[in-house]
This record gives sequence, C-alpha cells and structure tokens, in this order.
Amino acid sequence: MDMWEKLELDPERVRAVTLVGGGGKSSTMYALARAARDRGKTVIVTTSTHILPHPGIFLTDNPQPDHLRACLATHGVITLGTLGRADKLCGTGEIGVCKEVADVVLIEGDGARVKPLKVPADHEPVIPPESDGVIAVAGLDALGQPIGDICHRPEQVATFLGKSLEESITEADIAAILASPRGGRKCVKEGMAFRCLLNKADTPALEAQGQVVARLLAQKGIRAYLNHYIQEERGGACWF
Repeated sequence: MDMWEKLELDPERVRAVTLVGGGGKSSTMYALARAARDRGKTVIVTTSTHILPHPGIFLTDNPQPDHLRACLATHGVITLGTLGRADKLCGTGEIGVCKEVADVVLIEGDGARVKPLKVPADHEPVIPPESDGVIAVAGLDALGQPIGDICHRPEQVATFLGKSLEESITEADIAAILASPRGGRKCVKEGMAFRCLLNKADTPALEAQGQVVARLLAQKGIRAYLNHYIQEERGGACWF
C-alpha cells in the first residue's frame, strides 16, 4: 500500500496537495512523490513558504511551462523554487502552471522547525487556491510532553488549548488542534479533500494512543491515518 492508498486519495482527482502541520510533512510529501512516480506520473514538488531542497531531485527556478515540461520529460520528478535565506527554497507561486504541466503537484504549506505539533500563526498556512486536497500532519511523539518543550510556537499552542506551557499534550489536544479551523483545518476551503496523518506511530503505545486520536477525529467526520517512517525514510532522501 503506497501513501496515496493509505490516505485514501486518488491522484487522478486530487492532483495538487498541500501539506501543513508538523512531525513529518517533508517525509510525507516525498513519499507521495515517490508513489506517484511509481505509478508513472510526473510530479512537481514546491512550497508556498520555505523548504530545504531535496538533494536527489532536480531543481529549477524557471516556472515557464515549456521549460517545466522539458524538465519533467527528462527527470519525472522536479522541484520548483528559488533559493532564499539559509539555503531554503521559496516558492514561485505558479501552482496553476504546475497543474497544467505535471500530473501531480505537492506543496509544503507551512513550517514547524522539526517540532511534531503546532497551531498556525496568523499568516499561516499558505494553501494555494488551486489545491485539491490538504494533509494535516502531527507527530504522536508530542503526547505526554510539555507544551513548552515539544511544540512549535508553544505559547500559541498553550493559548489555543487553554493550558500552561508546563502541561502535557494529550490525545484530545492533538485531535482538537487538527480538527479546528484555527488549527489543522485553517484555510481549508470547501471542496478540498482533507486528511490527517498521525505520524511516528512507531511503538505499540504510540499506536494505541494514535488510535484514540483517530477515533476522536472520526467523531468529527475527519479521516485520520496512522503512520511511521523508518530512520532512512525520514526526510525522504532514500526515495530519490
């Protein structure tokens, strides 16, 4: 079962996917890219904010359609972006063009500085209107950890949950963040497929706790899926 199947998404219909949240966005984006390529599809990886370039994927900063088509014909999977601060890529904003020339477009829509859980800031996430689907990712390793230690922008998370920075993250907290239009569902428009990926379910205890989170989300009509990546898969370097 590849990542598209795991998330019950059809890349024929959900062709442009934006990933938000924390705890495994990049790994998931490249897992989707690899699976789409294995299905014979061309893929553009890009960002609406900032990402580190993948060392094994051809990079271009030229969004002209003919150029992108030529790159895709040669490489199959490419990254579109311009190098900015701290060697990170900025997006070019040409998601519509990307959808015209590639079968699948994958967009990283916010950052979490490798923290497993976050509540978006006022300017986040940046979900392009051309997106057909959104995947909100959270790391289950946040469970049982103090908000101040484990979350990106912890003060924002504490305010959202009505907790102190010293209090620990619970299953209900993760479900509340992912389900909220101020959290994982922020800027998700009607008609966009929405999925939650509960990542780092790599021990029996975390898997059991992840099932609790998934049930809480199911009560709100939200599909959630458990996942974990082995060490060499983290960051997606092994797939390209």
